[in-house]
Amino acid sequence: MARPQKQTVDYFPHYANRKKTIFILEQRYGNDGYAFWFKLLESLAETDGHYLDLSDETAWEFLQAKTRQSDGFCTEILSLLVKLGAVDRELWRDYKVIWCQNFVDGIADVYKNRRASTPVRPSFYSQELPLASVSTDGNPQSKVKETKLKYMVLPEYPNIKLTQGEYDKLFAKFDYKGTMDRIENLSLYIGSKGDHYKSHYFTILSWDRRDAKDKPKVKRGADGW
Repeated sequence: MARPQKQTVDYFPHYANRKKTIFILEQRYGNDGYAFWFKLLESLAETDGHYLDLSDETAWEFLQAKTRQSDGFCTEILSLLVKLGAVDRELWRDYKVIWCQNFVDGIADVYKNRRASTPVRPSFYSQELPLASVSTDGNPQSKVKETKLKYMVLPEYPNIKLTQGEYDKLFAKFDYKGTMDRIENLSLYIGSKGDHYKSHYFTILSWDRRDAKDKPKVKRGADGW
């Protein structure tokens, strides 16, 4: 049996040339801000996959203990780190997960030396594989385990069900504002009419195609426009 691939590191670069994140943290919070940032990076280094799931109460308590800061302080400084782009905005907003792409990029050489793949941003899109088919003499059967999807948590639109993978596809097609506008429209409709849609993802795509067909065509003039 192959040995599981190690996805933790014992060290990470601490550059002498400081970036804007450190200066802003020190300006607002003094040494507490500086210490919090590097203790957070230490936690990412020693955690498998290099992301922290702070939706887990124990993990949240441990971060407070390690940084020696209160619940309110941790929440405030993490919100600032998201604003600065040091922490992934969507993963923190939707899942309370800490992912720092710059940190992972900085330790890529470690995985290169291991001849292993560098951990990637978690997607939280899960799907269970079907069970093997089962058959009996004279009564063939095929038993398939029901697929279970993990939906995103959208605080503003709790009645919308989208997986991370579906959301990413919408984001790539419509950009952030276009995606959120379509999500809001569907949420308002469901809130007033009820939810009878099998897939919110395909409903959004269907509505977009319908709206595109309903747009009036611009008539061309004698010169072609």
